[in-house]
Amino acid sequence: MKNINLRILVLEDSMQDMELIRELLTDVGYILDLTHVENEAAYTKKLRENCYDIILSDFSLPGFDAFGALEVSKRICPEVPFICISGSIGEETAIDLLKLGAVDYVLKDRPERLPFAVKRALDEAKEKTAHFKAEVELKQSEEKFRNIFHNHTAVKLILDPETGKIIEANKSAADFYGWSVDELQQMTLSQINIVSLEMLKKEMEDAQKLKKNQFEIKHTKADGSVVDVEIFSSIIDYGGKHFLHTIIHDISERKIMLQELVKAKEKAEENDKLKTAFINNISHEIRTPLNGILGFGHFLSDEKLSPEKRKEYYKIMTESGNRLMNTVTDYMDMAMIVSGTMRVNKKEFAVKPLFEEIIEEARPLQSGKNIRFVTEIPKQYADLSIQSDSKFIRKILNILLSNAYKFTKDGIIISGYRVLPGSIEFFVQDTGSGISPDKLDLIFDLFTQEETSDTRGYDGSGLGLTIAKGLVNILGG
Repeated sequence: MKNINLRILVLEDSMQDMELIRELLTDVGYILDLTHVENEAAYTKKLRENCYDIILSDFSLPGFDAFGALEVSKRICPEVPFICISGSIGEETAIDLLKLGAVDYVLKDRPERLPFAVKRALDEAKEKTAHFKAEVELKQSEEKFRNIFHNHTAVKLILDPETGKIIEANKSAADFYGWSVDELQQMTLSQINIVSLEMLKKEMEDAQKLKKNQFEIKHTKADGSVVDVEIFSSIIDYGGKHFLHTIIHDISERKIMLQELVKAKEKAEENDKLKTAFINNISHEIRTPLNGILGFGHFLSDEKLSPEKRKEYYKIMTESGNRLMNTVTDYMDMAMIVSGTMRVNKKEFAVKPLFEEIIEEARPLQSGKNIRFVTEIPKQYADLSIQSDSKFIRKILNILLSNAYKFTKDGIIISGYRVLPGSIEFFVQDTGSGISPDKLDLIFDLFTQEETSDTRGYDGSGLGLTIAKGLVNILGG
C-alpha cells in the first residue's frame, strides 16, 4: 500500500482519535488528503463540495451519530464506502449499521485493524465500481444491439436453440413473413420451417457446435406461400443465456436463376450433341444421294450400256436427286421455322379432296411392302371446308405418312381426320416399330432421331417431326 493517495473524510470529535487514525493509515503507506469535521453541518457541506475515497465516522457525536452520517452519505454519495469507528458500539448496533449500508466497523480498543478495514473497503468499492461500469456498458451495448436489430433492413430473428421459440423478431421479419412482430414472438421456428422437426433440431445443434452456421431451407409465410431462404446463424449471449442470432435472405429468385442456368447448361450440352449428330447426319444425307447421282451418272456415259440398264440407272439417279432435294428442302424449312420467316398463306379449301390427294401421293411409298392402308373420313363432313394453309397441312401429313411407311415393314397404316368441337384432328397410326417411351420427349427436338448413329437402318435428316411440329404451331394447332 505504499504511496497510495487516499482522499478521506473523518467525522470525529476527538482530536486524539483523529491523530491516531492519521498515524495508522500513514504508517501503512497511504498518502492522505484528510478532511476532518466534527458535526452534521460541516459533514454534509464537505460531502456536497468534494469527492472522497472513504468516510470514517465515530459512532456517537453531540447531536449526531453514525446512523445519521450513513444516511447522509447514502443520499449524497452512495458509492463511497462508510466505516464506523467506535469505542462503545455493540454487536447488534454494528450489525444494524452493516444492514443499512456501512461496509465495516472498527473498535477503538483495536485500532490496528483499521488499515485492513480501509483496504478491504476500497477493494470492494473498486470492484463495485467496475461491476457497475460493466453493467452500464452491457446495458448500453444491449440497447445499441436492440436498436440495430429492430431497425436493420435484413430479416432477423433471435431463437432459443433449446425450444426453437422466436425470442425477438425485427420489423423486416414482420414485413417479410406477413405476421406482426408480436405474433412472431409468440411462435416457434417449426411454424415457419418446411422441414421435419429432426432436421430442424440438427441444424440448430450444428449452429451451436460451430458457433456459426449457414444453410438453405424453405420457409412459409402468413399467406401460405413457400420461399427458399438462406439462413446465417451465430451464437450470442443475450440476458446471460446463449441464443441463436439468425439472418434470413430470400433466395427464391436466385434458386430460379440457378435452375435456369442448370437447364441452359444441360440444353447447351444437349445442343452440342445434337449438332454433332446433325453434322454427321447432314454429311450422310448429302453424300449418299450425291454418290448415287455421280456414280450412276458415270455409268450412263457408257455407250455400250443396254437400254434396260440405262433406264434402271436413270431411275436410281432420279431417286437420289429427289432424296437430295428433300434433304435440302428440309434444312431450308427448318431454318425458316427457327428464324420465324416462314410465311403463312391461309385461305378456304375443301378438306376431303386435299386429304385424298395426299393419300394418293403417298401410296407409292407402300411399294414392296406388305402393308394394308386404311383411311377414315367422316361421311357427314364430306363437304367440310376450313380456313388454313393447305400447303402446310399437306407437308405435315406427308411427313407423318412418310415416317409411317418408313418404319412399318408389314401390317397396317390408318390415316384420317375427325371433326371435334372447334377443331379438326388429323391422325396417322401404324403398326411399325414404334418409339421407345424414353425417347418420346425428344423426337420433336431439332436434329433428333430415335437412332442417331451412322449405322442406323433408315435414311432421313431427323428434321421431319420437328418441321411438322413447327408448322402445326405456326397454324395455331
